[in-house]
Amino acid sequence: MLLTLVSVALLAAACGGEVADSGEAADAESSTAEPETETAESEPETAEPEADGGTTGSDTAEGDDSAPAPNTADSQTAEAETAEPETAEPETAESETAESETAESELEAAPLNVYDDPRDGIFDEFQATMDRGDHPFMQIDAFCKAHDPAPDRVATGAGIGADSITLVHLRTRLEELVAYGFGTAVGDVAEMFETFAAVVNEQCGGVRGRMIELHTISVPATGDERDREANAACIEATEDLNGVILMAAGGFPPAASLCIVEDHETALVTGSTQPEEFLRRGEDRLVSLDPTVEQQMNWLALDLIAQGRLDGRTVGVAAPDAPGEYEAVEAGLVDVLEANGVEVAVFDQIGCHGGACFVGMQETVQRMRDRGVDVVFNVLNAVSAPGFVAEMVTQGFEPGDVQFYASDFNAQSVEIVASKIAAFGGDATGRLYNGAVIQSYLDTGAYRLDGYEPRAFNEMCNDTYGANSASGANHESEDRATGVEAYGMTVLVCEIMRMALRAVYDAGDNPTRAGIYATLASLGPVDSNDMIPSSIRPGKTSTPDAIHDLVFEYPCTRRAPFGDEKICIYPITEYRLAPGR
Repeated sequence: MLLTLVSVALLAAACGGEVADSGEAADAESSTAEPETETAESEPETAEPEADGGTTGSDTAEGDDSAPAPNTADSQTAEAETAEPETAEPETAESETAESETAESELEAAPLNVYDDPRDGIFDEFQATMDRGDHPFMQIDAFCKAHDPAPDRVATGAGIGADSITLVHLRTRLEELVAYGFGTAVGDVAEMFETFAAVVNEQCGGVRGRMIELHTISVPATGDERDREANAACIEATEDLNGVILMAAGGFPPAASLCIVEDHETALVTGSTQPEEFLRRGEDRLVSLDPTVEQQMNWLALDLIAQGRLDGRTVGVAAPDAPGEYEAVEAGLVDVLEANGVEVAVFDQIGCHGGACFVGMQETVQRMRDRGVDVVFNVLNAVSAPGFVAEMVTQGFEPGDVQFYASDFNAQSVEIVASKIAAFGGDATGRLYNGAVIQSYLDTGAYRLDGYEPRAFNEMCNDTYGANSASGANHESEDRATGVEAYGMTVLVCEIMRMALRAVYDAGDNPTRAGIYATLASLGPVDSNDMIPSSIRPGKTSTPDAIHDLVFEYPCTRRAPFGDEKICIYPITEYRLAPGR
């Protein structure tokens, strides 16, 4: 059950970098850091996971109807040049030339609708790939724009009527995690989905005239019945409600994803981390706002190797023997390190019972000590990592003896998870882990940096919710300094809804399920929490395209330390494209 709890915390990280669970929902905050690291010049030779075709955040997907038509003027000029001889009288030629020049000038005068990201660099390069045009669900200053209904609308299949389309929100009751020490206020997630749906229906004319019919199904965050209830929710959402796109802000069990995307061939957009295998089996119907389980470690290994940060170092890895986790660590991390010439001196399994992994821990730490390990990859979960670091302290490791590295795997980039190293292990463990470098796509703690400004997409999402929520709830970026993560959760919900709405709109006046799923998988660049370069293409339906480095600091010297432990995580490098993106 504890492992389930920790995996939920991981899923909540999609919200942006700090976990969240409150009486309504689920997930994590997202900030945005001002980048500062250089992309490595050489790229290691090892393999990326097969499921990701490897594409850059700047790639534009086919079928994204925001792309400009560049050849209009050329074709008009060609017509002018091929005019019949008898019609080419001086006055006519002048007229045609004038028309051609007018067309060219109008084309040149029509600026692309591209957002100018004030962070410049990789962010401007990404935004340059997304011409927002007049698309009603791609603007940066409004959640949606009013647009004309499609004429001659007809029902095209289950869940797609002439005047409505059915979407389903799968709400995980993350408030249940408070009892385990993983509770942070995220606001009313169900109301967030409902508010954005109401804005679309009441202010923007639905999607081409079809109103959003939104349903919410809740599932437990933990407990023996969690997987059974999640699968029951899949049946209700797909068979009873005919949901066309299902949406989960975080915490929905990954195993139940296959019930949706494979068994019922229905799309799911989720903030939950998924294995590569699930994305493959989903055949582009499973969209995850996190990197896959394998990518989280694969990117870390490749990036460190490319930067030379493991040269001459002695590496140790202690992996949980929980089903699927040891294999993911071996394939995503250890095999990649060794294939690139990095010797892993210690790679042991730690036995797990009920989510806590302690069996064999003492022996593994002793081997690391005996073999002179000075780099340790933390791939353990929130209830196991504190004990492992504490055992290192017991066996004589002191601050500076080892460099810890971690990734988003097992949510170690999320403050409510990483803080447990100091909370459960005590002051000495916090000091040994101090300085751990965490590679992540999340912008955890960026609001702690000087000069931080909330991102335009985040502000638009929260302003829309605040102006239209039935409860009057209104979340601000500054709330994160008090440990409230509702601001980031609002952005996550907004991000998920916009992807679903873009897919429905781009599928045309009378969309079919197959057409909607094809456009969903071909959206190309997408807006994301903290406006981090993200994209979707066929064969690549985990969205993040960029990473940077965070640091774990204990005791925290920045503003707004997290929790009673007074730890903090914040960015220390610039964003760069993830390996293979």
